[in-house]
Amino acid sequence: MPGTVQPSPEVLLCCGTHAVTLRASLRAAMALESLPGGIAVVWEDTARQKLTALHAVIRASATDRAGAERLLAHAATTPIGQFAHTAQAACLALLSGFLKAEDQGEATPSSTEPAKPFRDYLADLFRYGTGWLGWPPSEVWNAGIGELEAAFLAHVDRLVKMTPGASANGTATGDGDYTADRLRQIEDQGFDPAFDLEALRALKSRHGL
Repeated sequence: MPGTVQPSPEVLLCCGTHAVTLRASLRAAMALESLPGGIAVVWEDTARQKLTALHAVIRASATDRAGAERLLAHAATTPIGQFAHTAQAACLALLSGFLKAEDQGEATPSSTEPAKPFRDYLADLFRYGTGWLGWPPSEVWNAGIGELEAAFLAHVDRLVKMTPGASANGTATGDGDYTADRLRQIEDQGFDPAFDLEALRALKSRHGL
């Protein structure tokens, strides 16, 4: 497990009397990655203080969407340079966490598999959160990438320990073969504890485990 687990990063953006909290949630990551060029292009445009990119990040990550629209409406009445500088700092702070998480899509040095697109990795996290962790979709969308990874790793480690013949590194011995008894156990539990060893290895590799 990762040595330190922290809540998803949140950044407070203020403009005049308006304030909105930007959260680096799975929902925000998926929304921004779905834009043309993905988060990498959003980062580049944010670094150039493009208003379209700043607005996209604020709308995608704001915990209060109505509040975000009010802030943007007020910003339109203020000097562009003043708002762009403040918004850029907040948006870059938020995006930095997503760019670090995007490293998960890279193939490991010993792997011959092609790199997984970051959008596919985010979709995997949503499936793991709703399917394997059993969280409501709203909670999964609002969770951060690091939070989902940590919870998923803990869940899989617990399942592996519950599986006869499973070792700590996620591999199975002969005792973990799919015998009739084990198949009945899987049917009763509703899941296979060794469901995706490659996903487990990828997550552990990312955290140096």
